[in-house]
Amino acid sequence: MNITYRELFPSENKKYREIRFECLKNAAENFGSTYEEQSVLPELFFETAIKNSDANAKIFGAFNSEELIAICGYTREKGIKVRHKVLLVQVFTKPEYRGKNVSFNLLKFMIEKIFADETIDVITLGVVSENTSAIKLYERLGFEEYGCQKKYFKDGERYYDQKLMMLER
Repeated sequence: MNITYRELFPSENKKYREIRFECLKNAAENFGSTYEEQSVLPELFFETAIKNSDANAKIFGAFNSEELIAICGYTREKGIKVRHKVLLVQVFTKPEYRGKNVSFNLLKFMIEKIFADETIDVITLGVVSENTSAIKLYERLGFEEYGCQKKYFKDGERYYDQKLMMLER
């Protein structure tokens, strides 16, 4: 297994769409969007960002040869007083590649790329509080909890809290 890590190329926006739908189908409890609402869109937000090489919205991927096996991304805050922050989003690894440090290495790669920009000082994220494996992963990378949003997601009659975490340069 030869895993490589990099930002997705503009021509790979459809590969992104496929894995994004897979994560929304198979790990729905961990994401705020649903497969049903996203699958009817002609183009997803990050498909457009990838295609246009948007400097403020990036998706990175882990590849096993040509197969996209994991993704993570970020959006940068736009306001003058908050441009020093990015929000980490859409972390997903295909089930057959979990437990092999793919997510850790992909996130580490992306964090290095983010902090290579000296104007960015903080990476924030939100994670479902029951997703203990993701929380442990973020803690291994140096993220610290700074808050919790109670009842952040509602799926049917079930609520999910969101743990807020951050990593400073």
